[in-house]
Amino acid sequence: MTDDEGITPARFRQSDTDRTLRDLQAQVNTLTDVVSSLSTRLNALDNRLEALENTEDNDPVEDQPAPWVLYTPPAAAEDRQHRDEEHSPLWTVENFVAWHNTTYVGIPGGSSRPIPPCWRHHPGLAMEIATLAYTWRRANIGATANVRDAQYWHHQWRPGFAARLTNWVHAHCLDGRHRDSGAPARTDRFSTETDTISTGDNETQQYNV
Repeated sequence: MTDDEGITPARFRQSDTDRTLRDLQAQVNTLTDVVSSLSTRLNALDNRLEALENTEDNDPVEDQPAPWVLYTPPAAAEDRQHRDEEHSPLWTVENFVAWHNTTYVGIPGGSSRPIPPCWRHHPGLAMEIATLAYTWRRANIGATANVRDAQYWHHQWRPGFAARLTNWVHAHCLDGRHRDSGAPARTDRFSTETDTISTGDNETQQYNV
């Protein structure tokens, strides 16, 4: 065996090892570049998300009434200034009822009557009032406000609600003298069983499940 024949396998083994190391280093470099690129993109997305959150928190349009809303709108749990107060949607609806009764009451004997104070004792009426409140809000407040929707609310939703009011309550309820009628009162999902509410005739009643 010659000297060259004795060292050739060792040279090959060293060459293979060097080649493997170079390949591994190239892969590490490639992965490093990929990770760096992903990190840059992640930081950019994080900055965009923060910007969007700041825009939402500071959006002057978010809670603003539309130009055609002539009177200060009712406070709502969804308003930015009330979000930390942990009000439920029921608070929004209650405020809407008070606002409705100072805004949309017509001539005596007409169909545009005030919502009776015992409305929470009449489940069907309560459900209608809730959607009436939130459709009004969507049509008149913030980025969703649309003058056509607002007028449609006056033309369709409010008159329809007024026409059905007597379907839900006893005639005495409209005069502030609550009488049980229709579906029995029950606890809504935002109240407790011990909550009491006014019936409009200087009495309170406890909800029953």
